[in-house]
Amino acid sequence: MTTQGAVAVITGDLVKSRNLKSKRTSTINNLNKIVEGCRKYLAAKNCRLSYSGFYRGDSFQIALSDPRYALWTALFLRSRLLQDREKEIRVDARLGLGLGSVSSWVESNISASDGEAFQLSGEALDSLKSSKEKYRRLRICSPRQDQNETFAVISSCLDALIHRWTPEQAAAISLFLQDKTQDEISRVLKIRQPAAQTRLQIAGHYAVRETNEYFIKVLAHWIIEPDINNPKI
Repeated sequence: MTTQGAVAVITGDLVKSRNLKSKRTSTINNLNKIVEGCRKYLAAKNCRLSYSGFYRGDSFQIALSDPRYALWTALFLRSRLLQDREKEIRVDARLGLGLGSVSSWVESNISASDGEAFQLSGEALDSLKSSKEKYRRLRICSPRQDQNETFAVISSCLDALIHRWTPEQAAAISLFLQDKTQDEISRVLKIRQPAAQTRLQIAGHYAVRETNEYFIKVLAHWIIEPDINNPKI
């Protein structure tokens, strides 16, 4: 792998989307809005986001110019989706996260792009679909085998944590991921500050923060700072 110009690619699909029935369209529209929220937040960190929209039914792809923010993006997407419910059905997505280089970049149609990151992302999602452990929703793959075991543990721990989030806790976490204070979160959710604090604590916000910080640190050690002026990325 060439470390210079490395990107992150997230290939995802909605979980049990057929069961969403009449809510399927609104869920897809909601995800489009969530991605725009990601784009705005990451732009302030000099990270460009490219989005495929939906293709092949319920599949989508997101490519990030700075792979350090890939886990944050995955966490934000799922926290926003999990705020909604269709009766007893949790609205969630499987996310295959690939890290690596790019051989072909099609800005107008990101799903037509190719390269290491795209291939690893697709493989990660395929492994989730074929997994007997159906509660797994996140897998991270890179060309660095020495890091993949660490990424597997990170994914498993986060899946176990996220699986327990209520819609109310997910809403608090999504705001926490946007660097909102507890006072700001309480105002947005129209609850008292102690209630916001309780939701964050039960949701394990400290584990979310520390895991994301660790991921950024790991990526910073083996990926050269991306060239944000490169028109390919």
